[in-house]
Amino acid sequence: GGGGGRPAGRVTATMLADLVRCEQRVHLDLHGDPERKGEVNGFVEMLWAQGCRHEADVLDGLGGLVSDLRDLPLPERYEATVLAMSSNAEWILGARLVIDDLEGRPDLLRRVDGVWFGGDVKSGGALAPNGRDPRLEYAVQTGFYADVLGRLGLGGEHRAFVIGSDGTSTWYDLDAPMGRDGRTVRGMVASLTARARAIRDRTSDTRPALSSICGLCVWKAVCKERLLAEGDLTLIPGLGRSVRSSIEQVAASLSDLAELDIGGVSVGGGRTVVPGVGASRLATFRERARMLVSSAAPFATRDLGLARRDVEHHLDLETDPTAHGGDFTYLHGIWRRRRVDGVDEGDYVHFLADRPSAERDVFAAAIDFLTADPSALLTTFSAFERSTYRRLAARYPEVIDAEGVEAMFSAGRCVDLYFDVVLPLTHWPTHSLGLKAVARHLGFDWNDPDAGGASSIQWFVEWMRSRDPGLLDRILTYNRNDCLASAVVFDGALALPVMPSLPWPRTETGR
Repeated sequence: GGGGGRPAGRVTATMLADLVRCEQRVHLDLHGDPERKGEVNGFVEMLWAQGCRHEADVLDGLGGLVSDLRDLPLPERYEATVLAMSSNAEWILGARLVIDDLEGRPDLLRRVDGVWFGGDVKSGGALAPNGRDPRLEYAVQTGFYADVLGRLGLGGEHRAFVIGSDGTSTWYDLDAPMGRDGRTVRGMVASLTARARAIRDRTSDTRPALSSICGLCVWKAVCKERLLAEGDLTLIPGLGRSVRSSIEQVAASLSDLAELDIGGVSVGGGRTVVPGVGASRLATFRERARMLVSSAAPFATRDLGLARRDVEHHLDLETDPTAHGGDFTYLHGIWRRRRVDGVDEGDYVHFLADRPSAERDVFAAAIDFLTADPSALLTTFSAFERSTYRRLAARYPEVIDAEGVEAMFSAGRCVDLYFDVVLPLTHWPTHSLGLKAVARHLGFDWNDPDAGGASSIQWFVEWMRSRDPGLLDRILTYNRNDCLASAVVFDGALALPVMPSLPWPRTETGR
């Protein structure tokens, strides 16, 4: 009943949000060896601190009658929550909702037309990238509060809300169909709650999967060790958890996939017996599996059409998603390489905005530099620079118009080393096709052992507050390394042998 159940081991809203991201995280948080747990990433700690400040600002600015339970000891909060709900309060802060093995701790309870609804304060946007559906990890958390409120008979179970980064409330209809499969938040809450119970009670297994979110996780080393030992398919770049489930019907591991006869699983028309994976895509994954199991040298599948220029600009941008509405471009870095009398000369050029109000002038200076020589080759690694410059041009059209940005990044003037070269036309014996993995395979490394986009944001936020010259040097060194790494990948791609596929099976001399 309400307030009862076991004192520990309850299913919580946080567990459901973690399940949306990674089921193995939930398992390891409950059952993992704490001695093997890594340090919390500094960027994550920074986001926590910023989230706490945002939450405090929102909660302190609420209007109306507020019942604040945050200073009460946790064991007293359930009874205090029920008591506050029967008062004339409009808001309850720090509530605690408990029934059986479910426990919810919403940031807020809000009374609307006499009905209580649960919600959270979040430092991110409340909606998914499509701008329509709820952001899933937020929706299942607040939907969980609604479920517990309904079970207790204390509030609404069909709606919940989030106060996002802009300080406004977004309401979620928990019964509204989402996506192509028409699933609802309420349905997801029910299935995820059952899954959380099974993981807690060890009645169901979980498995790790290598993905982009692993980089900031405290359990990443534990998971990577298991993935390597098992030859897991998600070690292949671009092959995630859902695709693994499909391919495992015909190949359970890297070595199995490397030996797979694709003709034997094809059903005509480019299709295969593997759900959602056609013959061409399956062949790409098989090629990557073969690269990994044999540690083969990288190669290109056809001529890449690349050539050196007398002047090259290898561009890398740094942005702070925690400022300027989530989009502050503070650093434009360029490794400029010039061929003078047959000799290469390289130097690092950068344009730094030391405050959001300087963004426009720094953008203008970078554009002037990059467009001064139309014959220069511009390289990027991914579409991030192009999309960022498009946004900056929309924000500052007096600096450059949309046509000017498109001309900068046109095929004759710019090469996206990731989307034009590495991803579609090359194969590497790496678990990622990102800049760091490819450049490191080519022998390059970063000066800073903590180098990474998340770390650089953390350093910049700290530098904005402290103006510590050591932090600024760390930021510029990291960006310089990124720019130089792009040049290394460009040169490495130029030197790749060309062959349609890796000779297979490999001979001993070919290993």
